[in-house]
Amino acid sequence: MTTMLKQVKYPYSAAGAVGLAAADSRPASGSGSGSKAGSTAGIAGMTAAGLAAKWEQDGWRQLRTPGAYECWHFDAMDAVGSGVSVDLYDGLPMHPRYVQELNRYYRSKKHHQLSSVREQALPAFYPAAAISLFQGGRCLVRSFNWYPPGSFKGERGSPEIAVGPNRITLRQDGSIGLVARGYPMEPSVLLPRHRKDQFVLVELTLHPTFSCTPLVQPLRPAAEDGVEHSWIVSAPHCKVSGRVQHISASDDIMLVDMPMQGLGFHDHFFGGSGMLRGIRSLSRGRVLGDDWAVIWNAVDGVPPGRLSTNSVAIYQAGADPVVIEHPETHVVSARTSGSLVRYPATLDMHGGDARGNNVELLVHHETILETTPWSVRGNCSIQLQNRDQRRLMGRGLIETISSRHLRLPVISDRARRAILSIDADDPLWRQ
Repeated sequence: MTTMLKQVKYPYSAAGAVGLAAADSRPASGSGSGSKAGSTAGIAGMTAAGLAAKWEQDGWRQLRTPGAYECWHFDAMDAVGSGVSVDLYDGLPMHPRYVQELNRYYRSKKHHQLSSVREQALPAFYPAAAISLFQGGRCLVRSFNWYPPGSFKGERGSPEIAVGPNRITLRQDGSIGLVARGYPMEPSVLLPRHRKDQFVLVELTLHPTFSCTPLVQPLRPAAEDGVEHSWIVSAPHCKVSGRVQHISASDDIMLVDMPMQGLGFHDHFFGGSGMLRGIRSLSRGRVLGDDWAVIWNAVDGVPPGRLSTNSVAIYQAGADPVVIEHPETHVVSARTSGSLVRYPATLDMHGGDARGNNVELLVHHETILETTPWSVRGNCSIQLQNRDQRRLMGRGLIETISSRHLRLPVISDRARRAILSIDADDPLWRQ
């Protein structure tokens, strides 16, 4: 990956940016998109049988219960911490207003039977997209945009989804097309500054390299209400191509131009009520080799009496995935971010499966790439020993998220200011 940080003139105007967004990413009317709406980004010839076989698990669930959420995550990062991460949300679970409304809903529910639910407690009120651009182990640009209620578009059973100018597309060859656009934010000691005179543009193609069905695992233990939370490892190892750009539209200057050519990852998680309600934090990570991938998920603060949902998955070319469920997990050491998010500095996970595979995974959090009021994302290194197989070592990504302290006024206010609300008539997104 090559990054150009030199400011150079680029034939790109604010009007051109609007035209590009309108041409490539217009939202479809109604609740569906794709061929029914005449979208240019449809399933591109994928048959119904092919869609069901490959992408049934990755489609939109259309969850509409209080506190529900759904997220499609993509990242492409090299070993030195240069690359991009994109998240599209139907129901942003870390939005402080969503957290507050869900707490209010459960408090009211305890005292009387609710006849109606406020729309602010439902996922349709919080469609959002997040983009982070990294170079050399630091976050260069971050965009966190919150779109108007009901602007998330898709069809049940299809991975073609759109929120604002952001779109995921399944192509006929089985690859995934990703287009994301957003206004960046400048970090500041006092208050963040959102730059609506600039754009972050991401255009990627992800080709899954392992021909395996998506892995479906619990994301976290069910809460008191019994609602389940699922984690789908959709494409654990991908070849990624495309480009990421940061453009100053006001003076036609390209601030960053990063060609993407390397390895990437895609997963998908969802739940019917409060992603982080009742637990302290959730950590997910992955390390990719040339022909292998190691993925893990660990929950801190499992409610008493509930079984751990932690897991480790090992993928290797030409072999069936090895999945270790409920591994014994120890946070050997931990650190705390400035927003009071506690994240593992060293994580040890070990266990076995019914086929006799015994695995020990040691994760070291090395450097912080990005922090938000609800998360810490960093580079990590791993050592994995699997009996009778080769030892795997490499560097990758780990992210820890927590909403425990979003109730604190200072952190809640910081979180609100980090999220930019986008109007329906905003130039970034023409209806």
